[in-house]
Amino acid sequence: MTASQSSMQELLKKSQSEVATAILEELQGQAKSLPQIVLRIQRLQTGSNAPHSNYAYDLVLPYLLIYLSADQQADISVSADPFVAFPMANFLMSKGFKVVRETEEALKKRSTAPALSLSARSQTKEEVLAWFNDILGTSVRSKL
Repeated sequence: MTASQSSMQELLKKSQSEVATAILEELQGQAKSLPQIVLRIQRLQTGSNAPHSNYAYDLVLPYLLIYLSADQQADISVSADPFVAFPMANFLMSKGFKVVRETEEALKKRSTAPALSLSARSQTKEEVLAWFNDILGTSVRSKL
């Protein structure tokens, strides 16, 4: 098992969502040159923001795994609204991902990379695959 595969398995163990595993299986061997991007986790307008909530981690994980599998970990970062509970942020930083807690305005001043806004509590495999297809201009068919 390579270091990258070991890191992916460690990241997957902490997830409460099956989307990341499904994405990894779907895109296996399809790693291409990916553009630099910032994942922006917006503050939810409704629902719980409990400090033990893991939803932010589960939202960003499929995208982080795509970049990790393409060996482009340095080309993706996470920007989280300061009011979003994100207990796994330190874990991601310990794995070499850049995670910044900042306002939308601060992000615009700090980064010129395009931002993908994640403002839902969860997402489907199809939504992540649609994003992947959009950025690459390709079509990855779901095995479902």
